[in-house]
Amino acid sequence: MVLQTKHDQGMLRKHHLLLLLKTIKRAGTISRADLAKITKMSATSVSRIVKDLLDQNFIEEVGETEGNIGRRARLLAINPKGALMFGMNIELEFIEIGVADLSGSVLYKEKRKLDLTNSPQTILNNIAEFLESIKNMYADYEDRILGCGVSIPGIVDWPSGKVITSPQFKWKNVEVGRILEEKTGMSVLVDNQVKAILLGESLYGRAVGVESAACIYIGSGLGGAFMDKGEIIRGANNIAGEIGHTTVTPNGMLCSCGKLGCLQTYICTTFLEKESGRSYPEIFKAKKRNEEWAVSLLDRAAEYLALTISNVVCTYNPEIIILAGALIEEYPEWVVSVKEKLKKYIWKIEQQIESRIYYQSEASIGILGASCLILSEFLDSPIAM
Repeated sequence: MVLQTKHDQGMLRKHHLLLLLKTIKRAGTISRADLAKITKMSATSVSRIVKDLLDQNFIEEVGETEGNIGRRARLLAINPKGALMFGMNIELEFIEIGVADLSGSVLYKEKRKLDLTNSPQTILNNIAEFLESIKNMYADYEDRILGCGVSIPGIVDWPSGKVITSPQFKWKNVEVGRILEEKTGMSVLVDNQVKAILLGESLYGRAVGVESAACIYIGSGLGGAFMDKGEIIRGANNIAGEIGHTTVTPNGMLCSCGKLGCLQTYICTTFLEKESGRSYPEIFKAKKRNEEWAVSLLDRAAEYLALTISNVVCTYNPEIIILAGALIEEYPEWVVSVKEKLKKYIWKIEQQIESRIYYQSEASIGILGASCLILSEFLDSPIAM
């Protein structure tokens, strides 16, 4: 009972810290009194948490409210350079590393090709050198760097950072977090790619102020992540959200996970390319030329994605749905066709969800999401007091 109480108190404290940070960011500048009014927290709680955030240089006082009647209130704002977080997004063909500040701005990013023919150890050695090169660029800010968050497709043990399995990479039981920490001397947190993206959206994007949200990612694989009461839903083994591996055709195509007929075999770029023998940019170019095979392939993918959205709505009942990934970023016209098909499948009682489906086209979403792993856990740490 004591342990549960401590856990609940820790969760509540983290929730309040993040709520105040998000509210201050959304407002630009705001007084303590208005923070209490908007968040419905007591003035005492707001003052205590604001003091913590000021002590950590996460926020700063930037002036006073206008007017001559009564005592003027001090205004608060995010201090962008109060802390920096490194974010690393590992994808099938590339790795990108960036640096984000507390305002959610990505100050610098760099992308390099990833050669998966190498062993995981060799790849992680190269990644560590890549991270060190960027870390050296920010040597003057060393005391403000909170650590590095890493997002990767697959099943990740949280919070140890071990990649249990990543079918696209053919990795199993790879200690990504531990290895990168040992090689760089930085705090490193590793999580599933889609969960990291949704966390970033809850702190800086479309899901700010939202209690319940879903993210569907369409890239080299198909993944999902869900949030309830402001917290990422993880399940017993952190596999909650692996919608790409739900079976839709018992005798369908062989998935990279070893099963037949997984949902992602009809939607993600890897399988569109495998089925057509063309790269996905070539498939879309062929569709623009009205080549029947390409039109049919992408129409089927849109159909399955529309079905996926409808099923997610019925299963999780989110306030908003965020669509992200390469196909969303690069081909907005395809996303329009998905939304059109959704009208056939969406439950009438939930038709309003159509106006709450957002397309994430920001190229730095992976970096920002990964960096938020570090920020979120830092605020949950007793050290942050």
